[in-house]
Amino acid sequence: MASTAMEKDAARAEMEAELQRLQSELEALKTDFAARLSALESKLPAIPTPAVEEVSAEVLAVIAVAVTAFLGKKVKIRSAHLLHTPSPWGQAGRAIVQASHNLHR
Repeated sequence: MASTAMEKDAARAEMEAELQRLQSELEALKTDFAARLSALESKLPAIPTPAVEEVSAEVLAVIAVAVTAFLGKKVKIRSAHLLHTPSPWGQAGRAIVQASHNLHR
């Protein structure tokens, strides 16, 4: 029995040493990756951040009134934002999502 306990201790020590080696290798890879990433990012041109237009309170009120009139019950608008460059893929996706909603009158 003593040899099995010693074998287990030796195996555990070996596994812990392997774990330490793998962790240090992972840290080295992470450091290398971060250096490569920052080098690539420095080569990219600066992309201007587009100005975000907010939807005015008046427009939100008009939308809420129109939807309330259509559904026949009061609605609360949780969020709204303007879409500046509608793409065909985006339009198709929005149409699918809007068509999937089950609106009860």
